[in-house]
Amino acid sequence: MLCGADLGFSQADFFRSNASAITYVLGLEAIQALAGTLCLGLIYPWGERVPRWCPLLGGRKIPTLLPLVLGGVGNALLYRISATLIIRFGSIWLGLADGWTPADGMNGWQVAILVAAYAPMLLLWAPALTIGLIGYWRRRTTR
Repeated sequence: MLCGADLGFSQADFFRSNASAITYVLGLEAIQALAGTLCLGLIYPWGERVPRWCPLLGGRKIPTLLPLVLGGVGNALLYRISATLIIRFGSIWLGLADGWTPADGMNGWQVAILVAAYAPMLLLWAPALTIGLIGYWRRRTTR
């Protein structure tokens, strides 16, 4: 969207128009990438011990509660955000409420791509993170 690709998003020009909107979108992207990377830490060895190549902290053991508490807070927020978006946009798309959705101004194919891209995240990321946190807790506390 920021690169000028027409994805059908009717508000795209607004988000390309000024530095603060561009910073907002890039910030969201950075947060999503960081969150996804941290989720991988729940299943890879570097989630238990900081990799040696990291300056200052390399080789140190990560306290078990740190990823569990931060991941639990993030997971609760993720459930809340997902439920809110599903209820809000779903009620608008079903005609039960009036309002704006990202699909405004999109054709059928663009809406299908939007749904294919975001539905797995909204429906599966929070439960997958819950499973990852439980697995991490079991692996770290049964040793």
